[in-house]
Amino acid sequence: MSLKERNNSTKILWTNCTDDLMFEEDLVLQLSTRTERTDFGESNKAVTDASEFRDRLEPGQMNNCNEGPLSSHSISTSPSSLQHHFASLKQQMAHQKAEYEAKISSLEQENNVLQLEIKNLHSKLGWQRKWYRLVEIKMHNAERAYEDAERRNEALQKEMEEFFNTFGELSNEMNILEQTAQGF
Repeated sequence: MSLKERNNSTKILWTNCTDDLMFEEDLVLQLSTRTERTDFGESNKAVTDASEFRDRLEPGQMNNCNEGPLSSHSISTSPSSLQHHFASLKQQMAHQKAEYEAKISSLEQENNVLQLEIKNLHSKLGWQRKWYRLVEIKMHNAERAYEDAERRNEALQKEMEEFFNTFGELSNEMNILEQTAQGF
C-alpha cells in the first residue's frame, strides 16, 4: 500500500480529532515510512519524539477524538504492529462504510415509500378535482333548470291569466246574449 493510500485512510478515521492529534497521526505515518528506508535507531528517536509531543498536549486536546489517540505503547516501529494498526483502520473503515450504506439504503427505501405516498395523494387529488368539477357542473345545470322552470311557470301563469280574461269576456258576452235571448 502506498503512503498516499495510508494517509487517506488515517485522515478519514481522524477527521473528528483536533489538529494536534492529526499531527500526531502524521508522525506515526512518517514513522511507518521511515521504517522502510531508515535504520532502527532513527525510528526509535522518532517514536520518542512523538511520545514526548503527546505528553506535552493539554488534556482537553485529546478528548475530541472518537477513537482516542495513540498511546506511547501502541506506537511501534515493527512492521507487524503497523500492519495490525492498518488492518484495524481498514476494518473500522469497512464497518463505517457498511453503516453508511445501510443508512443510505434505509433512506432510499423511505424515499421510495414517500414518493409512492405522494403519487397516491396526487392521484386522490386528481379524482377529487374531477369530482368537484362534476358537482359544479351538476349544480350549474340544476340552477339553470330551476331558472328555466321559473320562466316556464311565469309564461304559463301569463297564458292562464290571458285565458281567464278572454274566457271571462266570453262568458260575459254569453251571459248578455242569454239575457237578450230570454228577453224576447
